[in-house]
Amino acid sequence: MRNDVLDALKDNKVLAVIRANSVTEAYDLAKACIDGGLKLIEITISFPKADEVIAKLNKYKEVQIGAGTVLNLNMAKNAINSGAKFIVSPHTDKEIIIYAKSKRLPVVSGALTSSEIVNAWNIGADFVKIFPVKYLGGPSYVKAIKDPLPFVSVLVTGGVTIDNFTEYLTAGASLVGISSDLIGGEKLFDLKKINKKAREIVDRLYLYDRAIDSC
Repeated sequence: MRNDVLDALKDNKVLAVIRANSVTEAYDLAKACIDGGLKLIEITISFPKADEVIAKLNKYKEVQIGAGTVLNLNMAKNAINSGAKFIVSPHTDKEIIIYAKSKRLPVVSGALTSSEIVNAWNIGADFVKIFPVKYLGGPSYVKAIKDPLPFVSVLVTGGVTIDNFTEYLTAGASLVGISSDLIGGEKLFDLKKINKKAREIVDRLYLYDRAIDSC
């Protein structure tokens, strides 16, 4: 399973980050993204019974459902027991990394400086999450990190938008996480608009991949 999920993360490149207030809300937001063609969904563990959403979404076999904002080992265990296919943490936690890898699941660990990034990579993180990338210099910061550390796979979130996500991929990011620009920050979410935005992301990613393949 591990290699299949890793390949899916690297191939699909765009992660829909779902931050919600309830099980129903999170499920509806995720479904709108999935119906729009997105294959990578991160459900942040920031509301009660978030694990239930992960379990419910596992019926979409062609989609990789992960758990985000995983702060400790117990949260990682609950998420994986609910069917999470990958783990995303805002920090580097050795216990989480070791546990996820023992379950043969990819793990993303948060880091910022070059020292922190190399440390997370050496411990065993499959991707290193840079957040909030917008306030660190955007794509230029990613390129500055990737130039001396080309072997590190990077996920960027925080200020990544539908209009600029390909710039981060060009700068060297392996994964981009889009949240507020995709699902919005309103209390009443427009599911049709979210679905339309998801389709736009898929279309832009297709064009990006074709341009890369032709180079």
